[in-house]
Amino acid sequence: MEAAWSLDAAACAGRGSIAGFELAAATALCAVLLVFLVTLKRKNSYDLDRIPGPWRHAWPVLGNMLECLRPDFHRVLLAWSDKYGGIVRAQFLHQPALIVTDPAALAAIMGRGEGAMDKAAITYAPINRMCTPHGEVNLLTSAADDSWKAVRKAVAVSFSMQNIKKKFPLVLGRINQLCERLAAAGPGTSIDVDQAALRVTLDVIGLAGFGHDYASVSQDTPAYDHLLRVLPRCFTEVMLRIANPLRPLLPSLFKKGAKGSAAFVAFQTEMNALLKQLEARGTPAEDDTDIGSQLLRAMQQSNGAISRERVLSEIGMLFVEGFETTGHTTSWTLFNIASVPSVQQKIAEELDSLGLLAKPGCPPPRELEWEDLKRMPYLTACAKEAMRMLPVVSVMARVSGTDGMKVGPYRVPQGTLVATPLFAIHNTVHNWDEPEQFRPERWLAVPAETYVFNSREAAAAAGGAGAAAAAASSKRGITFMPFSEGPRNCVGQSLAKMEVLCLLAKLCSTFDISLAPEMGGREGVRSRESTHLTLQTAGTKGIRCHLQPRAAAV
Repeated sequence: MEAAWSLDAAACAGRGSIAGFELAAATALCAVLLVFLVTLKRKNSYDLDRIPGPWRHAWPVLGNMLECLRPDFHRVLLAWSDKYGGIVRAQFLHQPALIVTDPAALAAIMGRGEGAMDKAAITYAPINRMCTPHGEVNLLTSAADDSWKAVRKAVAVSFSMQNIKKKFPLVLGRINQLCERLAAAGPGTSIDVDQAALRVTLDVIGLAGFGHDYASVSQDTPAYDHLLRVLPRCFTEVMLRIANPLRPLLPSLFKKGAKGSAAFVAFQTEMNALLKQLEARGTPAEDDTDIGSQLLRAMQQSNGAISRERVLSEIGMLFVEGFETTGHTTSWTLFNIASVPSVQQKIAEELDSLGLLAKPGCPPPRELEWEDLKRMPYLTACAKEAMRMLPVVSVMARVSGTDGMKVGPYRVPQGTLVATPLFAIHNTVHNWDEPEQFRPERWLAVPAETYVFNSREAAAAAGGAGAAAAAASSKRGITFMPFSEGPRNCVGQSLAKMEVLCLLAKLCSTFDISLAPEMGGREGVRSRESTHLTLQTAGTKGIRCHLQPRAAAV
């Protein structure tokens, strides 16, 4: 009986185990089914599959990555925008990404209210590693938290118009030094105007921001460890790390990985030296509103909330944002001035009307003054049109912050990568009439101070009044924003605008500029476009021009 009972008990226990297993399995199956249904429901609640784009014919696993692994990938994004419209979906590995050029969607994304998006911090992580050893964030890469707001507020003081005006003599002095060196080189010399502009820009950042002279303009061939040569190596490494996240982990396994890492160290050493100079000067005077002084104040007054490494990262970011961007903007404008018929003559006439043009057989023209920068609408229009055609920051990345956030009419999941590619925004046929044509006249009816613009609004309205109204309609739509827009716009744009216009005015008043024959004309230069953190030309040719002094012209 006991044995029988034992067997029966075991059998019952077995049946109980089977029943328990069946119950557990059924429960698990229901849970899986529930998750599947919830996932399906959530997926169906999004509109990713409704968005047109190249994702439908993407490669398995890789998605559309291979199509963008080229120096001029900004043109790939433009082609997609022209073909599919203002909101395009692409696929990069497992990550869906949206390319947005639609004016209304852009206005929402770049604004402050519903639909606004913050920077995609992970995309900019290599810049943090360039600036500091531990990858401290900065104004460009940080979320808009309290530290970001404190730093932004401090630095914004340095870029107020009142303080930028104080820097005008410094900027003009360095530009005059450049003009003297260019004139001494002779009209037969092929000058890389891109390198020339970059030399001025680096000197201006050092002097205006930190009271440090890099003497870039005065050097023939800077040393290998000069910042003028270190920065391009750093930017190359940043781009390579964005494309290949494994590169910083095992730099020796990748081409020039060790060289790129060494460039980061050299840049960080230079930034640390700048900060030590600032600290050695002690507490800044009350009337000292230079960038370095403002950052030092912010650190000292933050009670530890803003660390020394954060200040180092902010100093580095100013070179990242202000060096190539301003230099390349100037050289792209000069490229268009030199290669588009009649543009240079119109600039000369404008400068001559102000008494600023050098002429053969005449006394030297008067010196450029601060107030003159407001009296050159055509030259300003040339700079704006160059910024439209060839925006140096060709791609920016945002990320959706809440689940179900809308991009235009489409609901997207939280964390969706959203690209706002300026090159495509400024050049798509959906936003601009004949975008491939350099036409400064587009801007003559637009207020000179306007750098956020809605060309669709202007096209819908007739005459100058319509263009002026469009200049104030960025809340409804954006088709032009070279300095970005909203709370994350370029904090240093006032200095950049002044420097670019001043440099253009002095070069165009002093020289007649022509594209060097070895450039192969406009087509030759544009065939070498390369997004290399900033939009520039591939290779070492740069943008070469012949500069004929106007006072010596026959």
